[in-house]
Amino acid sequence: MEDDLFSKLFELFNQPGPINWKLATEAAHHLAGEPSPVDPWAAEELRELVRLAEVKLAETAPFPVATAPDVLVLDPRGWVDRSLEGFAYLGEGLAAGMGAGAPPGLGASLAGMQVGALVGAMSRQVVASFEAGLPVEGDGPVLVVGTAVAEAVRDSGQDRRNVHLWVAANEVAHRAIFRVPWTVEHLRDLAVAYSGTIRPDPEKLTALLSSGGLEDVERDPGQLEELLGGEEAAPHRQAWESFLGFATGYRRCIVERGLDPLLPGIDTFDRSMADEDGRGFGLGPVPGEAAAAGVAFCRTVEERFGRDALDGIWIGPERLPTPAELTDVVGWAARVLLDEFGTN
Repeated sequence: MEDDLFSKLFELFNQPGPINWKLATEAAHHLAGEPSPVDPWAAEELRELVRLAEVKLAETAPFPVATAPDVLVLDPRGWVDRSLEGFAYLGEGLAAGMGAGAPPGLGASLAGMQVGALVGAMSRQVVASFEAGLPVEGDGPVLVVGTAVAEAVRDSGQDRRNVHLWVAANEVAHRAIFRVPWTVEHLRDLAVAYSGTIRPDPEKLTALLSSGGLEDVERDPGQLEELLGGEEAAPHRQAWESFLGFATGYRRCIVERGLDPLLPGIDTFDRSMADEDGRGFGLGPVPGEAAAAGVAFCRTVEERFGRDALDGIWIGPERLPTPAELTDVVGWAARVLLDEFGTN
């Protein structure tokens, strides 16, 4: 009998919990591919450079930069295995948002497919989670996709150690941002708000699963979003992308602060692995347009109002730029900075 993943879908509906982790794991493994070797020497250098980045960024970040318990350099399949459940916040809101009347197990299976397809695709596209803009929740080790790092070294033509330092510093900064106490909770709130707009179409879902399945999703991840949201979802998706875009911009700013003396021309290493057209997985990676807007916002705030104004955004989510303010620094300053001055 042909071992087709989606021929087992209805059997998988009976998996317990809000997310069908069995389906998520099979989906992610399908996209990640078979195990592949990782250069042990490169892994050792990346571990060394993560420790260096932790020290340098702690000197410039306005929040703690904790030392990770370990640094693991993995192939795509290994990265999936270590990170998958760290993206549970993406699926929990989706499962909860299915609403009454949905067939039993549909919410958990959609959540499993969403998270599995996302993480599996990411494992083939990013060097670490920072390139997608999404955090792996928890206090586990730094996770790096060693095969993707090797490709980045080869494709960039840059010195290997410099590329490794760029990867290490960006992942350390990314982890530190999403360990500010309110950030992951805010991300979860945005996911729940988005999920409340979901109107799943079982017929479209069945058609997708029976006509190519994950291969089609890998080529065109927007198919999942077509099943899950419409015009009502747009403002919530914009809020999601605005927050991730700002976090991406801020990450790049603090990496430049900490590493510019060690890595001149650091901008040449930055590359967006998100979809430049803004299509994604609904609750998924930050699109290139939002990331670029976040970078421009952070640089403009620091240039016009000073580093303290930019760093002060991390006091709480009420100081974050709205989707409109991400491209309107003056509007953000009028709401956040002028109101603050008026109370002094």
